Amino acid sequence: MVSTDPHQRRHRDQILELTVLALLYVLQVVNAESLRHAITVSASAVWRGKPSLLSLFVSTVTRTIHPLAMLVFGVWLLVMVVWIVRHRPLPRWSFDGLGCWFCLRLVVEFLIINVLIFEPTLVAPGVLLSQIVLYLPFFVVCWGWFFHRLDWVGRGQPGQILQLTDLSPTHELGRFDYFHSAINTLLNKSKPTIAGVSRRGRIAVLIFNGMVLGLYTVAFTRILQLTKVVL
Repeated sequence: MVSTDPHQRRHRDQILELTVLALLYVLQVVNAESLRHAITVSASAVWRGKPSLLSLFVSTVTRTIHPLAMLVFGVWLLVMVVWIVRHRPLPRWSFDGLGCWFCLRLVVEFLIINVLIFEPTLVAPGVLLSQIVLYLPFFVVCWGWFFHRLDWVGRGQPGQILQLTDLSPTHELGRFDYFHSAINTLLNKSKPTIAGVSRRGRIAVLIFNGMVLGLYTVAFTRILQLTKVVL
């Protein structure tokens, strides 16, 4: 039975969103640490000479910014967990701040994956392909949170900014549906399942579809490189 108490409902909603953010933290750490290790091992010989600007960008993000940020946001997440365990309501900005950081990391890691195409000596093609595979769960969960935040949180009626086209007319929209539609769009690019209703929604969906297309392009390029190596 679903509780009608607004305080209990808010507490439950905050637990669910905090669980998603904690999952994003774990996925981001695994993905970023794997990339940092791969670049540190394979690029150490290359960077003994004069590094390029792209190399400096990748090195700064993976070796300097990532460890510091993970410490800061790990403490942030821990404080939120302690606060919510004590049944104290968390302010909206605490969720949005953490979520915005993950969205920023989403974009930065997307840029790194694409930048590495122009620096093929930094990582082997097979290593980057595995990085794309590790990046995909973080990608879909992060976009699912963003779509949920954009269309659901603080809205009297969801569906005013985004429309999930894979839902039946009789289906009641839920939080999980945003994550499900993000996964469906990634796995079935020929049939997008998220459409923008408002201007902000259309811009968000356009960026999302562009990033999905970019991931397909990078993965296809790396597969071709691996094929040439084998042949």
